Amino acid sequence: MVTPESSSTSSASPTTSTAAVATAAAAAAAAPTASTASTTANPPARQRKWHPRVFTGCVNCRRRHVKCDERTPSCSNCTRLRLTCNFDRRFVFKAARPAKGQPDHGDQPPGPAPPQLQSPTNAVAVAGAVAGAAAVESPASASSGASSGAGEPVEDLAVGDFSLSAPAARLLSPVGGAGVNSLTGARPLFTTGLLIPSMGPAVGLETCFRLPTPDPAARISSNDDMYYHHFLNTVSTYLIIYDTPSNSNPYRMLPALVGTSGLLQDTMRALGAMHLSGLPQTQDRNLHRNAAMNMYGSVVTRVRSLVSSGQNGATLELLATTLLLCMFEKMSSADSNWKIHLMGAGHIFQSMYSPRPALPGGDAVDGLAVASTLPLRRFLVSLMSYLDLAASCATGEAPLIAGNYWETLGGGWEYNLGVPSFATSRQPADRTMAQLRNSWSRLMSIQLEICRFSGMIRGGIDDRQKEIMHSDIQYRIQNWHDSAPDVYLRLEGLNEMPADASPEEAETLTAAACVLGYALGATVYLERTVTRRVGSAAFDPVIKQAVDRMFTLMFNFSSGITQLANLWALLTAGIATVDPDQQSRLRERLIGMRNFGFKNVNRVLDTLEYAWERMTLYGTVDYDEFEAMVASNLVP
Repeated sequence: MVTPESSSTSSASPTTSTAAVATAAAAAAAAPTASTASTTANPPARQRKWHPRVFTGCVNCRRRHVKCDERTPSCSNCTRLRLTCNFDRRFVFKAARPAKGQPDHGDQPPGPAPPQLQSPTNAVAVAGAVAGAAAVESPASASSGASSGAGEPVEDLAVGDFSLSAPAARLLSPVGGAGVNSLTGARPLFTTGLLIPSMGPAVGLETCFRLPTPDPAARISSNDDMYYHHFLNTVSTYLIIYDTPSNSNPYRMLPALVGTSGLLQDTMRALGAMHLSGLPQTQDRNLHRNAAMNMYGSVVTRVRSLVSSGQNGATLELLATTLLLCMFEKMSSADSNWKIHLMGAGHIFQSMYSPRPALPGGDAVDGLAVASTLPLRRFLVSLMSYLDLAASCATGEAPLIAGNYWETLGGGWEYNLGVPSFATSRQPADRTMAQLRNSWSRLMSIQLEICRFSGMIRGGIDDRQKEIMHSDIQYRIQNWHDSAPDVYLRLEGLNEMPADASPEEAETLTAAACVLGYALGATVYLERTVTRRVGSAAFDPVIKQAVDRMFTLMFNFSSGITQLANLWALLTAGIATVDPDQQSRLRERLIGMRNFGFKNVNRVLDTLEYAWERMTLYGTVDYDEFEAMVASNLVP
């Protein structure tokens, strides 16, 4: 449980207060009746009002042990009490002693100790060693890291603002239990041999493409298997977005990189568990979340140990693991801890591609063996650039790796608009999709230039240089539109998907609408970078025209999981619009997208609600505060 910072009576836990009152009552019954004056002079101890126990929220709400609505930039409680709201918290995790009558597993043969329950914040501090960032030393693995029964905290494992003892019943495996989750210590949710449940599409959302479902003949025997299958069959589709015949899903190829450490496999399980915990229709969501946190904590601790020991060096498995950890934070966290993992991935990436002398007989020692890993290496380069660009657009800073490295090191863009390296057959839409990938690659270069320009503005540049760079980027955007493939010309005369469109045409038009929405978003983003204002559509007719077209493309050409491909464009258009009808439509769209189980969707809606509320009440927004909100959320 969370340990209160003060030992005063007013801040005591409900259990302690109740015990104190019960003791006082017993003493009063045994002692002679006290006088009225004595009773008045010594009133009974005040019992603290009960509050539900929470594991998320801002620093102040956690300190006060009250439920936090997690609104940003300031939750309702902090707003009411006029406190500074802060979500960048640190925790103290404590081991728990087994309860009386429960085995402590001290006589079991040696083996990997089950990891303790960790929060993303503390676990990221562990992974900070990967990025070379200054971070708090993570808790060392203790043999008594958790217990199988309720017990009292006995050992502090880290120093921070709060203490949190892991729920003991979910950490250690019961003795002799077959099929017990090796990481979570919990028995499987389903009995051995139960068929894998079909995940299907998200509830209440249509999809223009059929989502893959697990093999009906496959069987699961533990939670680990269920989480692993859920990642490969459902989460992978949500991450790659355009999971179509012309776009083979490389996330399902990642098991080829799994090594003896098991890091990548456990990370995929953690993502599967966390995604299940975020789906509204899922039962036992807390159980899935606890399982995900246990696996997450185990992975980051082992990554820290692996990197600090320097045993295997930078490998594709390690790069894939850190990138998926970044995805995990994007999916589950309410703060900006994804930056730590992305920075770590950047260091690993640079280590892999930095010049070094050849090693005799060591063609495959670094995980770059060309014959077997080339397709996955190209995909991971694109994934790295995909997240790197999203981080730059969020923070307005230069990318971790300079240049168009997805072209020079990866050979071209291979992420959510097709991965030809994995294609097993030719499709009619291949040529058009290749043109769309090339146009998106050029657009990414422009977006990175805007991010670099934003950093220079914050650093201070003279007005003449600012005007020159602004004009040059505008020219590049216009040149992009003038030289775009013909499929964009087809979109010019359309305001919705044609009813008679073939599957191949629907695929290409959906992808083209997505890329064109990002291109228009680049214009809006550039204007916001220069003017530093919200609601620009009210001041600039060019921006209003771009925003109106973005709404048409995003709402009429995407449905189902393809909506996830437009998240950055939705955020950018929402910041610029002042039209109540557009704001209402966007709010409904984002509320529906919550069913996909990604927390960054909620944070996009919170950011927009904050901006719209301030514009309605005050006609302006504190841009520095607003910019900090945007910078904390990873929105590819």
